[in-house]
Amino acid sequence: MMPEMDGFELCRELRRRPELQSMKIIVLSAKSYDFDRRRARELGADVYIVKPIVTDTLLASIDEFVSEKMTLTYWGVHGTMPVPGPTTLRRGGNTPCLSIEIGGEPLYIFDCGSGIKQLSDHIMRSGQQRFSGRIFISHTHWDHINTVPFFARLYVRGNQVEIYGPYQGDLTIARAIAAQMEGVYFPVTIREFGAHLVFRDLREETLDFGLVKIDTMLLKHPGSCLGYKIRCHGHSICYITDNELYLPSDPRRDQRYLDRLTEFVRGADLLITDTTYRDHEYPSKVDWGHSCVSEVADLAARAELKRLHLFHHDPDRSNDDIDRKLDETRVHLSRLGSKVECDAPAEKSKIVL
Repeated sequence: MMPEMDGFELCRELRRRPELQSMKIIVLSAKSYDFDRRRARELGADVYIVKPIVTDTLLASIDEFVSEKMTLTYWGVHGTMPVPGPTTLRRGGNTPCLSIEIGGEPLYIFDCGSGIKQLSDHIMRSGQQRFSGRIFISHTHWDHINTVPFFARLYVRGNQVEIYGPYQGDLTIARAIAAQMEGVYFPVTIREFGAHLVFRDLREETLDFGLVKIDTMLLKHPGSCLGYKIRCHGHSICYITDNELYLPSDPRRDQRYLDRLTEFVRGADLLITDTTYRDHEYPSKVDWGHSCVSEVADLAARAELKRLHLFHHDPDRSNDDIDRKLDETRVHLSRLGSKVECDAPAEKSKIVL
């Protein structure tokens, strides 16, 4: 709102100069509209801070915004159904949900299993007044979407939430979310949401959010299921849940698909992937759409990853079972000569890239 040349124009002119490309631009404005936030980012601003300024936290806020960190937090790591109880206390029994924080960006959320309730509570406790988020659904099986209604920020007017997910032939992601909330299934319908919602159906493509790029790939799982690769600040995180890697002896093994998947995740700083079964469990679960230890280890070694996180654990498996699965994966990686760091993270654990 400056005279003659406004802040948008100034951002654009500064970004046109090659010698200033690495400079950080911070916009301070009394305008809190989403349009102005988005426009500032499109024209080259790194940070958009709304007045009035809180002096006690301003410098810390700017430092967080302009840092080149990606902070990933797990909110649910099990698959199929929530499994509360003493055997899952150490890692948690919630179904898939994770978030990625990137300074100055909306919150990136992957899947809406029961873990999203913990994320919702965390956001509400933070006292954040306005919320902007992008939710990416891998597929529309219950354990990945059925806790959408418990994400409290969806009910608050003025919040902005974009929901992305795979197109299921004749079923849009908007219809899939809304259908599970119809009166016969749930007492609160999607019409109760107060936030501004934007839905988008995805296929194999690349999404360009400026600082953040997200690539998608169709996975081997019943129905349309997407894997995601998040690229930002020279780092990459791959989220490949609900994916079946058939054994080499199985005629259903698709080498072309394996080669594509290997290239999709190659060199990633972190691969989060379906490792539902130990090897001796898998033969009775073939064609259920999930993978076992040896094939996941083989993929990680071929793709020359930096880190591997085992994810989407079978609901019948305890923390001790997951420990054994982790040990077996590390043994397989060692036999393959791989130096991939391997772990099976717990709920609320964080990793910073």
